[in-house]
Amino acid sequence: MITFQGEQYFDDRLFVLYLCKGKVELESDGLIATTIYHDSAPADYIWCVVTYKNFNRYPLYRIDSFYKKDDAIAYIKLIEPETPLISLGGKLPQPPLSYQDYVAWKKKNNLKDYDWKSLFTSDGSNARETIYQTREQFKEIK
Repeated sequence: MITFQGEQYFDDRLFVLYLCKGKVELESDGLIATTIYHDSAPADYIWCVVTYKNFNRYPLYRIDSFYKKDDAIAYIKLIEPETPLISLGGKLPQPPLSYQDYVAWKKKNNLKDYDWKSLFTSDGSNARETIYQTREQFKEIK
């Protein structure tokens, strides 16, 4: 654990990314509900890249939605190497590593990816989270 700005981070990264299936729906009160599925998803799912803060309980930072898995993966490959690091005072690496080098760096430093199973009870099923956003907060499906 690394202390930075009053929080105990799991490692040097301020954020971790997570690729999952999801569904976006407009609620009756005008909010946009994005449900991300950790287990089984409905047939009409989309792909979501969820950015979590890399500390206890993984608070949500943002969610990006995609119609195609390839587009979501391309986004991850572009964004993940730009993850701000505590060792850089919370700044982005300059220049960022290539995605392949970033993955190798994570492996070399034994960094763990987001683990939804650590947040849910082991006897539960159909694990999912629903995030509500205003229209201004919602980033359109790409």
